[in-house]
Amino acid sequence: MNESMRVSVSGKQFIFPRSCACCGAFATTALALAGTEKNKQARTKGWVWDVPYCSACKRHVRAMDYLLISILGAVALAFLGGVGAGLTYDRWQFGTAVAGGLMLSSASAGWLAYRLIRRKASVNCYLMTRAATYLGSVGPCHTFDLKSGFYAADFVRANHRKLVNVSPRVASILRGTKFGEHQVPRRLVRSR
Repeated sequence: MNESMRVSVSGKQFIFPRSCACCGAFATTALALAGTEKNKQARTKGWVWDVPYCSACKRHVRAMDYLLISILGAVALAFLGGVGAGLTYDRWQFGTAVAGGLMLSSASAGWLAYRLIRRKASVNCYLMTRAATYLGSVGPCHTFDLKSGFYAADFVRANHRKLVNVSPRVASILRGTKFGEHQVPRRLVRSR
């Protein structure tokens, strides 16, 4: 059950289970998950939730964040370097070759860095980036994308009273639980 699951919950405070959202180990730290909500007066309100992670997973998530930013920066610098070389020597073929070479070398370095980060991660890690992301809100209804199936199931069970717009996959998690027989998923309709 390692597939991404979208879960919509209503409210402001939610229970994030105390296991690591990535590998399932005991969580010793957390990563912030930020989101915003617009009310009827078009005012934006910000929210921050702490998603539990073990220290090893937090390290590889942070390393991947830095790696992605570094690769984007290197590609932008390679492009600017190619344009600069083309303008300086008035030879665009040379500038294109310089940009291509720099982009290829930065992509190769990024791939090697990714392999190193992956090697240091636990075999139980679901993925190298964040295992929980915030997709947005409609009024008080917040939607999360939980990439780890076991963590999504724990999150659904912990917040079963706040679930809205329940998909069949989310409803299947509630079946067989003592509270699942009485849980009636609410449906929120966007007001115009």
